[in-house]
Amino acid sequence: MVDFKHDYKDRGWHNFDENLNQPRHCWYHFKEGFSNQLVTEAINKNSAGKKGPITVVDPFGGSGTTSLTAALLGHDSISIEVNPFCAFTSKVKCLPGIWNSERFRGAAASVTKAAKAYRGVSLLEKQSSFSESNGNEKWLFNKSVLRAFQGAWQAINRMDNSYAMPLKLAAIRSAMNSCNAKKDGKCLRYYDDWNTRNYCQDDFHENFTSSIARMVNDVKIAPIQAIRKSKVIVGDVRSQFGKVADKSCDLLVTSPPYLNSFDYSDIYRPELFLGQFVGSNDDLRKIRLKTVRSHLQVNWGGEVAVNNVMIKASVNALNAKSGFWNKRIPTMVEAYFYDMRCVLKEAARVLKTGSEAWIVVSTSAYKGVHIPVDLILADLGCEWGFTLKEIYVLRALRVAGQQQSEFKQPGLPLRESLIVLKR
Repeated sequence: MVDFKHDYKDRGWHNFDENLNQPRHCWYHFKEGFSNQLVTEAINKNSAGKKGPITVVDPFGGSGTTSLTAALLGHDSISIEVNPFCAFTSKVKCLPGIWNSERFRGAAASVTKAAKAYRGVSLLEKQSSFSESNGNEKWLFNKSVLRAFQGAWQAINRMDNSYAMPLKLAAIRSAMNSCNAKKDGKCLRYYDDWNTRNYCQDDFHENFTSSIARMVNDVKIAPIQAIRKSKVIVGDVRSQFGKVADKSCDLLVTSPPYLNSFDYSDIYRPELFLGQFVGSNDDLRKIRLKTVRSHLQVNWGGEVAVNNVMIKASVNALNAKSGFWNKRIPTMVEAYFYDMRCVLKEAARVLKTGSEAWIVVSTSAYKGVHIPVDLILADLGCEWGFTLKEIYVLRALRVAGQQQSEFKQPGLPLRESLIVLKR
């Protein structure tokens, strides 16, 4: 059932970094993602012998690795993504048709000119932790970077131009490349020398120019046909998956949130504010409430019980422990599988008979209790009519240092796996 020796092992398919040298994929670095090579493998295996394009669905669309890979290979896609910034990034990467390089460069040049001439302030200077304006000991952006971004953003908003979306993505990327912190694990972590880097408007403009040049080059070498459909649904997968028609999809490729108490909306908080996808922390909280229950940033409520032997065994083992950093962890584990059971039910509904679902997940551990997420999700999928084809272990993961003492077998590895289910 669990295959540790296979051709897929140690290819780096679990890692988005594999995409950073690939056209369009590299337009924004999405830390929590998988390689386009995994999607390519799944599509090639499931489109062989079929006439015409297939439709690939990704219920956790992220920044569009599945959708973009499908489009570049000449296929259609449907994705669902709760984070509006990530959904926006996916849409930009998948923009089809012929781009007029001169017009795009001209639009970008006018944005740069307006940004350099801007003498106003940024509304984000008043946002907690965004700048030194609030008496913070540390801040994400120096004022000159925020003001350069504000000037660029206003210039783009004044445009009546079909290139506004890629220009906005380039502006957000340029601001984040001039940020005093970087994404690291579950949080944004300040550079050790953040206060001496002295990022300024010139850094923003240099990054913007570089981003535009890369986009111009990529649309030439990696065009997307205008007839290709890359539909992105923004919202809670638990409700939005129902918008996808019965038996309309030929393949599912996805990586759901891992059961690691990681808040994916928090790590992209700067981008959500920069792009005006949220205007307050209350708006951010509303997004958190729409995510699968894999973290503890909000009090969820709602049904959690699932009648499954493996889930009950894991939850019972957790309930027998004490000293959790958050006492709601056992409930979170149960709620996560409740939500994923609902997602798998919808996946079975939208996939055609004979289609496959490729799902990348990681097992988890809390207080020495190893939770076999891959086995449990495979079992839940079979409940809705899938059959398990294989579980491929892509790589071993070591237990976090603070948990080593909790395990009876020190050094016991967790695993990152590819589940392949057949409808």
